[in-house]
Amino acid sequence: MKRIHLSVVLLLALCSTVFAQSANETILNLMQDIFTQIPKDLTEIDPELQRIAIYRINVDETIVAPALRTHFQNRLLEIFRTLDRPAMVSLPDLNTLKISSSDSSFSIRNALPSPDELWRVGRRLRVDAFVEGNLTYVRGKAMYLDLRLNRTGTNEVLWAKSYSAYEKDFKVQTSNPLRRTFHAGLEIFPIEFDAPGDSLLHADFNNRLVQYSAYFGIYQYLSASSRVRYELRAGVSFLSDGVRLNNTEFAKNAFYAQHQLGQFLPVSYNFRALLHTTMIQDKENRYGDWLAFYLSVTRYFTLNMPDLTGIGVGLRSDLSSRFSVSAGMSMILGPEFDSQIVEAIGESLRAQINGVHFDFMLLQVSF
Repeated sequence: MKRIHLSVVLLLALCSTVFAQSANETILNLMQDIFTQIPKDLTEIDPELQRIAIYRINVDETIVAPALRTHFQNRLLEIFRTLDRPAMVSLPDLNTLKISSSDSSFSIRNALPSPDELWRVGRRLRVDAFVEGNLTYVRGKAMYLDLRLNRTGTNEVLWAKSYSAYEKDFKVQTSNPLRRTFHAGLEIFPIEFDAPGDSLLHADFNNRLVQYSAYFGIYQYLSASSRVRYELRAGVSFLSDGVRLNNTEFAKNAFYAQHQLGQFLPVSYNFRALLHTTMIQDKENRYGDWLAFYLSVTRYFTLNMPDLTGIGVGLRSDLSSRFSVSAGMSMILGPEFDSQIVEAIGESLRAQINGVHFDFMLLQVSF
C-alpha cells in the first residue's frame, strides 16, 4: 500500500514538473512575441529626455516565476538601451531589499520604494522619467503588457503603449469589425442648356437639379491599427426640383424617371466608393474621427438621360461612435442629351449635367 501511495506521489510530482516546464515554455514564447513589438514604438519617446530607468513591472508571481520575471526585466532593459536618447540607466541605489528584525524575529523581504524615495533617487541620479508597467498572463489565452513612462516627481505620463501576444490555439476576437451605415442627404447638380437666352429662359430659371438621397453602406479600417478606411454605398436619389423655361416647366420627371402605373418616379440608382483618412482622431471613439478627409467615386444610373460619374473630395466628422455628418464636392462627368419637348418651339433642347456637384449628408448612422 505504501508503495502504491509513493508511486502516486511521484507520478503527480512528475506531471507537475512537466506541466510547469510546458507553461514556462509557453510564457517564454509569448514574451518573445512581445519583445519583437516594442522597438518600433520607442522612437515615439521624447529625445529631449536625458536619462530614464525601469522602476517596476508588476507580475503575478503565482503564474510567472520570479526567474522569468527577472529575465523579462533584463530583456526589457536591453531593448530600451537600443535608444540613443534618452539613455537607459540602471539604479544601484534603488535597493528593494528590506531587512527587519526584533528580539524574536528576523525577516528579509522585497519592497518597492515610496514615491518620495523614488523622487529623491531620481533627482540624485538625474533620471528624468521612470518606466513602469503590468505584465499579465491569462493561461490558455494570451499575455498582455502595459508600459508607461512617467516623469520624475510629477508622475506625468509621457509615453504609454499596450502589447499582446496570443497562444496559437486561441482565436482573437476581431477589433476591426465591418460596420453598416445609413446615409441621408441633399445633392445639387449643375445643368447647362443649348437654348436662346432671349426667348426660352424663364425669369425663375435656375441651372441646377436638386435631389434627396439615401444610401446604405458598409465600412471598415484597412487594419485594426490603421486610420485609413474604405466605404462602399448603394442608394437611390429622388429628384425634388426640376428646371423652368419660358412657357414650359421641366418637371421632376423630365430628366431621369421610371414610368410605372402611369406615374413618373424621378429616381436614380447610385453606387459610391470612398476612402477616408484621419485628420484629427477621436481618442475615445475607436471607429471614428473628429475630422476625416475622403476621396469618392460615384456612378449614377438613370433612365431618361445618360448615366453620370462623379469624382469627389470632402470632409467627414464623426460626432459619436454612431452619428456623423459630411460635406463634399465632386466633378460630374456626363455626355449631352436631348431634353423633353419644349412647347414654345416644339423641339427638345440639348442639355448636359457637368461641372461641380455638391452633396451634404446630414444624417449618417453607423451600427
